Amino acid sequence: MPTPTTTSMAAGPLGPEAQRINREARPVYRHPIEPTWRSIGKRIYDKLDSIGVKWTSINPLAYADAGEAKPFCPLTLSIGVKPHSLLYDAAVTAAAAVVGILDEAGFPAIEVAFVESVVTRSVAAGPKLLSFEPFFDNVPDLRKPFTPALGLSIAPLKYPHFEGTAALYFRLSKDNKRTAILTCAHVTRPPPIFSNTSMTHRKMSQAREEFVALGIMSYSNAIKAMMTTMRHRHCSIKVWNDTVSWLGEPVEGEMSDVTRGRKEYMRLVAKAKEEIEDVNEIHDEVTKHRATPDQRVIGFVLHSEIEVSVEPHDFTTDWALIKLYDEKIDWPMFKGNKAYIVTIFTNESIFGAAP
Repeated sequence: MPTPTTTSMAAGPLGPEAQRINREARPVYRHPIEPTWRSIGKRIYDKLDSIGVKWTSINPLAYADAGEAKPFCPLTLSIGVKPHSLLYDAAVTAAAAVVGILDEAGFPAIEVAFVESVVTRSVAAGPKLLSFEPFFDNVPDLRKPFTPALGLSIAPLKYPHFEGTAALYFRLSKDNKRTAILTCAHVTRPPPIFSNTSMTHRKMSQAREEFVALGIMSYSNAIKAMMTTMRHRHCSIKVWNDTVSWLGEPVEGEMSDVTRGRKEYMRLVAKAKEEIEDVNEIHDEVTKHRATPDQRVIGFVLHSEIEVSVEPHDFTTDWALIKLYDEKIDWPMFKGNKAYIVTIFTNESIFGAAP
């Protein structure tokens, strides 16, 4: 029976004067297992899942002494497991199961090793969501759709034309910073695509159903809003400049209303030009770095659940959690569950008109 082992980075005689030998992993090329590795690998991780092994990676590797090019073993199946998750007896059972699969596939000589390891998945390309400071940001209304502010428009990466809205943010555990956003199950798994809208992401072997900030229409609308704003500002600048020209150059003794009007129109022109520059800046940022859905990936579906007529009130359960990728959020600037209200308050609207 095979025994569980670990891929030691050092080996050799023991004792106070022993010289330890460092080992290094080497890639494997043109091994006979290559044509069938995908199917064999699937059988292995399905078996590991079925017996409760919390594996993190399955790597066919060779090992050599440090500095040596030639491996001393042609192939070892190195299986990563979460630290402190696999006891000796369980490892013996798991190793026997994996060796059995390899034997059935015609590779009885391949050894199996369990290695404690933590694997961090690479996140899809693309920048973080923009930070949001509505009292200090330029054109905050145009910037908001590309930030994690409440009301974020979201869509499945594979089906970005099915769009929905993210509701609240939740910390998944008090012991770590994993964060998820709440939405509806019919948003995460649109019924026209998925016959079963319920699912839970439990295993490393499960494919991630990734989500993006802004689907096809929301992104298009955000860009159109920028273009419309710039077009309106250009039109306004023309009208205001024509008015300034009509008022003429300042002359001594002119009416104070003319002087004030000229200064006000010139101020409006300068402000509109600044706003156009601000809109151009945010437009360049999002069209260069967030133009395609894969550049706007923010997380994956962690849990989705829908059920009709749930007791005791016969309400419909329809909710889902999307786990956020830590790399996609500017956490020092993150506002959490604070709502942005686009209302301009005046003294009259707050305190009422003066009597």
